[in-house]
Amino acid sequence: MRPVIFVETPSVFHAMIDALAGSRHVAVDTESNSFYAYFERICLIQLSIPDQDFIVDPFALPDLSPLGEILQDSSIEKILHAASNDVLGIKRDYRFRIRNLFDTAIACKILGYTRLGLARILEEHFGVVLNKRYQRHDWRRRPLTQEQMDYARMDTHFLLPLRHKLAADLEARGLLDQAREAFTAAEDQEAATKKFRPGSYIQIRGARALDPAGKKVLQALYLFREHEAKRTDRAPFRIMSNETLMRLAIRRPKNLKEFSQVKGLPRMFHQAGRGTHILELIRKNEPILEDVKAGE
Repeated sequence: MRPVIFVETPSVFHAMIDALAGSRHVAVDTESNSFYAYFERICLIQLSIPDQDFIVDPFALPDLSPLGEILQDSSIEKILHAASNDVLGIKRDYRFRIRNLFDTAIACKILGYTRLGLARILEEHFGVVLNKRYQRHDWRRRPLTQEQMDYARMDTHFLLPLRHKLAADLEARGLLDQAREAFTAAEDQEAATKKFRPGSYIQIRGARALDPAGKKVLQALYLFREHEAKRTDRAPFRIMSNETLMRLAIRRPKNLKEFSQVKGLPRMFHQAGRGTHILELIRKNEPILEDVKAGE
């Protein structure tokens, strides 16, 4: 296996584009920061051709449009596994569309596979055991270690031989046209607009069982978490988990001592100023419905 090429300069990027343009098949994958950020963004783009693997650092390059031309070139087949998130992320971040897609997960499903995870399929076909250590890594972090680059390259390295085997199986069973239709549908999917719904707090486990005051407090905390997540560009659950929101709504602490005893509070909320802010939020929202409840 050749060393992976890390693409972070325009000269290396354009050399990669020339190599991709000369290939009939290009395997593609992306890594994003959705587990960490409010505003999801692609952090790495992995590409493979028969004799080389590339990892593109999109943060380091001023213009990715030549890659967009490759992705949109219908004379070059793009091989992805479970392409939905990649297709939508590439459209969202770069306005690029992928044309002539071969989705190995869709192919496996049509062929009757019951387990569609890439790790399982690669182990079955090639005896490869993928390292799962970085499945939830924050790919915004730089620099990347060699181990992280080796992990990332494996998501595309075997997709080309896998594609050829699956395509042969589809053709042998008369399923290739059906698969092509499914691939085209996957290319054309559009992301639903991400919209925060204040009333969704009621979907939190246990929320419907709260008393009216508890529901009012929970909704206020839910709105606060959303605001903080957006302000700091952090995933909402990293601000405060649903379980912690529920504990606060049930216990409704009155002072910092009671507040500090609530299980699951992130460290930043143990600072007096942040804790006081949450207590004030609870205080402002609790009495209103307590009074309503008393008058019912």
